[in-house]
Amino acid sequence: MEPKYIIKICLLGEANVGKTSLVYRFIENKFRENYKSTLGVNLLKKDIAIEGYGDVSAQIWDLGGQESFKSLRKLYLEGANGALLVYDMTSKKTYEKLDEWIQSFRDARDNAPIILIGNKSDLEKQIKITERQSREYANTNNLGMIITSAKTGQNVEDAFTELTKRILDQISNNP
Repeated sequence: MEPKYIIKICLLGEANVGKTSLVYRFIENKFRENYKSTLGVNLLKKDIAIEGYGDVSAQIWDLGGQESFKSLRKLYLEGANGALLVYDMTSKKTYEKLDEWIQSFRDARDNAPIILIGNKSDLEKQIKITERQSREYANTNNLGMIITSAKTGQNVEDAFTELTKRILDQISNNP
C-alpha cells in the first residue's frame, strides 16, 4: 500500500550525541554500544501509521556532526520537513552548539518543526544539562522537547512520532 505522506526528517547535532543510535533504536529497536561516526549523511526509511493521517513514509537523514561536514549541511537540509536536534545530556559542549544547528536549519527550512532531544538520560550520574534547562532552552527557541535514551529506548518512538505529527499538522494547515 502506498503511503499517504512522504516526509523528510533530519537528525542534527554534534558528533557522538547518539543520532545514529536513536535512528537504529527507532527503526530496528536495537542498540549497539559503538557505531562508526557518520560520514556526511546516512539515509534510512521507516513507514509508520499516524493517527488521523494514515500511513507515512519517513525518510530519515542522519547528518554527520563533525565540523568538516558543515559546508554540506545546507544541501542535506534541502526539502526537510522537520528535524530532531540532538544533544548529549552528559556533554555541555554539545548543548552549547545547539544555537549553531538551529541557525543552519532555520536558514534552510525557515519554520519547519524542530524537536530538541536530550539523549543519554540513562547516564544519570554523568548528566550535566538538566531537563529543566532543556525545557527552558526549547521554550525560548520555540522547539518541542523530549528526553531520550537510545540505550534503554526511553521516548525514542515518541520523539519520531511527535515530530511526524507536527510535520503533518503543518502540511495540512498549509496545503
